Amino acid sequence: MSETEGRFEKGRWVVDPAPEPEEEPESAVPTIEERVQEASESVRKAVTNVVSTGQHLFGTPEGHDHIQQAARKAGEDLERAINAWAESARQALQRE
Repeated sequence: MSETEGRFEKGRWVVDPAPEPEEEPESAVPTIEERVQEASESVRKAVTNVVSTGQHLFGTPEGHDHIQQAARKAGEDLERAINAWAESARQALQRE
């Protein structure tokens, strides 16, 4: 006997239909804007973590200032690059 999902009804084996695959709602797919927002938040968090770590590693106020300025500039540059990429992607999608 093959092993199929089912049950007995009135002395007979009735095969249960295969369950339909669940489809993800379209709202579950993040939009470009949501992804850009997530990436920007990630960059800000990384900069904050670097600055915090730098304050623990460098004992002088000059060392703290240096790591803060470098981390913030790197974060700003990365956010600008992300936003520029997202804008070019939006424009490319609008042309299609």
